[in-house]
Amino acid sequence: MYGAGSELSIVSRSTMSTWISDSHFVEEIHKKRRRVCKRWRKTCTRDLLYRRLPFLSWITKYDFSKLLSDANAGMAVSLTAIPQTIGYAAVAGLPAQIGLYSAFMGPLMYIFFGTVREISVGPNSVLALMINSYVSEGGVAYAVILAFLTGIIQLIIGLLNLGFIVDLISAPVISGFCSAAALTAIATQMKGLLGLKFQGSNFLGVWRGVFENLSDINYYDAGLGFLTIFLLLIMRKLNCMMNLEVFRDQACLQNRWISRVLWFLSSSRNASVLIFSCLAAYLLEVNGLNQLTLSGDIEPGLPTFRLPPFQIERQVDDDETQILNFSDICAEIGAMGIALFPLVSILEQVAIAKTYSHGKSTDATQEIISLGIGNIAGSFVGAMPISASFGRSAVQASSGVRTPMVNVFSSGVILLALGLLMPAFYYLPKAVLAAVVISSVMFLVEYEEIKPMWKSRRIELLPLVLTFFSCLLVNMEFGIILGAGFHLLLLLHMGNKPKISVGEIQAINVIKTTSADSTMVNTSTIEAKRIRLICDRSLHFPGIEAFRHRINEVIDDEGCEKLIIIADMERVLEVDYTSLKVLKCMHADLQKREHTLIFDKANEVLQQHLTTAMDIPVSAFIQITRHNITV
Repeated sequence: MYGAGSELSIVSRSTMSTWISDSHFVEEIHKKRRRVCKRWRKTCTRDLLYRRLPFLSWITKYDFSKLLSDANAGMAVSLTAIPQTIGYAAVAGLPAQIGLYSAFMGPLMYIFFGTVREISVGPNSVLALMINSYVSEGGVAYAVILAFLTGIIQLIIGLLNLGFIVDLISAPVISGFCSAAALTAIATQMKGLLGLKFQGSNFLGVWRGVFENLSDINYYDAGLGFLTIFLLLIMRKLNCMMNLEVFRDQACLQNRWISRVLWFLSSSRNASVLIFSCLAAYLLEVNGLNQLTLSGDIEPGLPTFRLPPFQIERQVDDDETQILNFSDICAEIGAMGIALFPLVSILEQVAIAKTYSHGKSTDATQEIISLGIGNIAGSFVGAMPISASFGRSAVQASSGVRTPMVNVFSSGVILLALGLLMPAFYYLPKAVLAAVVISSVMFLVEYEEIKPMWKSRRIELLPLVLTFFSCLLVNMEFGIILGAGFHLLLLLHMGNKPKISVGEIQAINVIKTTSADSTMVNTSTIEAKRIRLICDRSLHFPGIEAFRHRINEVIDDEGCEKLIIIADMERVLEVDYTSLKVLKCMHADLQKREHTLIFDKANEVLQQHLTTAMDIPVSAFIQITRHNITV
């Protein structure tokens, strides 16, 4: 009986402890769930929602007047975008329709995720030029894969707030890169401008081919091309002609309708020459008089929405086909290409966003996210990598745009062109297309940066020149990496090389105290020379030897038996471990040579590091009077 009761009692206690542990476990789960919910509520706020979906802030206030303004701006931008994007596709070595595919999907995504109404995203000359070498190796599939990878990396950079990476590329490097890209794009269009056919896509290769094939120039193409460039440059300035002194006194010209007509002709100049050249080439072709090189068939119709080509087939020879999967494609593109396309694209996007920020802060993170989503979406319709365009953004800004809804109208016109106008582009002369590209990119050569840089910071011309010639003569990827790396090393060298100036040199009395025994203190005065050395920045290991060398120079120049060297450390905010060790060695070495090194105005952290980590005595930090020092 006792045994049975005891056994029952034991079972009851174990069951009770199990219940207690289970209830404790449940309580812990509830606590964790409450913490997660609390953190989620703090993170997922209404402000964050409006930041990640900026269209929510303006869509509720959208009205008919904004609709009319956006429609007008969208039409103007589309008339610029259609010929430009066809030309940039040619620069990239892609079919013309790929440029138009890239010009509508990115802007549609920007409606929902973009923050700057003036920005027009799509293909541009720099990215088109960078793509060219990859397209020559893998065709259209490589351009689409690059758009997908660029978008994925940009989305990750945006979500993780890693946009500071682009700050490592300086303005001189960007100027050299853009200038070289513009000149290379102009060089690649010389074949179409002169009606020549030869192999070569880089700057030197194209110009070599031009001079080797001078006898084969099609003078009809060349004449039409240079005439088109001249007309485009004149039409570009039509909007500014009203401000010339010659026309200011003409009352008939000072009319708002005339101003609007001139503005429209200036904004739609690319579309105008495209339409008239197609019409002229068609009439010549019908009458059997055409001597121009035409673009030929362009695939009509809207793109199909499908996955990017993660697996492609490549014809090795007549009987063998090679199948490349996604990893093989990425290996052929290379880490440099995969990394540089997102960075260059982000650089252009953020730079243009800051240009049109109107003095307000720019949400660079959201711009990167919107660009990433646009590139990913574009890869599903066979598009190439995109970014903001300076030229089209300027047209959009001057057209009275009110909201990002402008992209609906510009994309709509481009889709209509894809569906209806592609057969007409068969008669588009290649010389006109080359002229459109040349007249668009020639203003990207930033020669105006040289003069102010020469007057202010000549040393920074080195990374600009290095980047420019590396991009021009080798390739774009190598050039920008070399230029950015060189400028960072230059900055590291200059930023960690302290300038040590001699503040004052004067004779002083050194009051020396000694203890003869425990009850008696002797005081003596010694004549010496005091030298104040002022360090202008923190001390790190690349520059500490310059500090040591300067102190030794001062000692040798003075030739005095006893020197009191006062190192003014007011501007020295921090000192790394290597520099601390060197300072300790200097302090001990100068004591052996009967000189004294004293640190004046050192902050508390620096004093603590020198006294505790390096065992420099506290006497090295003293208060200095005008003519006396106590040691």
